Amino acid sequence: MFTNPLYLIKGVFGRTFYIIPQRPERIQVEITNRCNYTCGMCPRESFNLPEKDISFDLFKKIIDRLAPFSEKGLETPYNITLTGWGEPLLHPALMDMIVYTKDKGHNVGVTTNGLLLAPFIEEFIGKSLDKLTISLDSVEEGIEVKESHPSNKVVQKNIESLIRSRGDRKKPMITIQITMHGKQQCLETIKYAGEAGADRVYLVRLNIPFGMNSFKRPNLEEELEIYKESEEIAKKYGLQVDNNFTAFDNQLLRSLYKKLRPVMYRSDKYCPKPYDYLYINIDGRATPCCDLPRYEVGNVFKQSIDEIWHGENMQYFREHQNDVCGTCDALRLKHLN
Repeated sequence: MFTNPLYLIKGVFGRTFYIIPQRPERIQVEITNRCNYTCGMCPRESFNLPEKDISFDLFKKIIDRLAPFSEKGLETPYNITLTGWGEPLLHPALMDMIVYTKDKGHNVGVTTNGLLLAPFIEEFIGKSLDKLTISLDSVEEGIEVKESHPSNKVVQKNIESLIRSRGDRKKPMITIQITMHGKQQCLETIKYAGEAGADRVYLVRLNIPFGMNSFKRPNLEEELEIYKESEEIAKKYGLQVDNNFTAFDNQLLRSLYKKLRPVMYRSDKYCPKPYDYLYINIDGRATPCCDLPRYEVGNVFKQSIDEIWHGENMQYFREHQNDVCGTCDALRLKHLN
């Protein structure tokens, strides 16, 4: 989202020396916990969250509390993702939420399973949605992905229609998000993303801190092999492929980040996510991660973002992050379980 090179350089070195930014730069707002899929690897069932939507009025109050912040005289927007533990395209006011958030000056992204995408395509393009991430774990039905997002030709058709309709326009930036279950599953889906014309692929490690130890996932050696072969596919299609070792769109900083990543976040002692991120749930409570829906560090209706970000609860979490998060290794370099 950000193109200012000084901002990007600051991001690389801030992570290297673990200098917490003055404010979170990414904020995820939970707009619904209703979903049209039941994916075996998803922990939403174990969270026992209420299956409901946020009201548009309450949503507006949350966004009103997130005014762009000034940094050296420049207005800096937040990167806001409208996705919770449900399917955002089920929310009847989704387009109103996108427009309202963009009118407040922010960058807006949505993460979806893509099944309901067709009627939103023209609106997403016309309203200049900044980012659209579509979860697609395989392009063929197979045993490797039986516990993940199911293979669905409708989703693939929707992706292809979106990319055709977008044409030469830059927005929305289209990411295909793949949860890694096996090498062939990943590489086939990356190839599909390249052939379809997506901008980016994000390879996600299957997280198993929720009693899912029977699930199969690649070990670290297999992961690295997937990363290596995915880069070869990416070059063929001009595709950006990200994983736990890579970040940033700028190629120079991307290379720098990859080299420095092993020493970032206190040499991988801490998870990258809460470094610059907050999750705001359906009633305004803030947590340091979407996987910690009940670990409250503040409430946007009672405190400002600055107060939450620099408050005692967030400071305590930063100091005791590994105790709170246990063996969650979703964004770490090494495997913890």
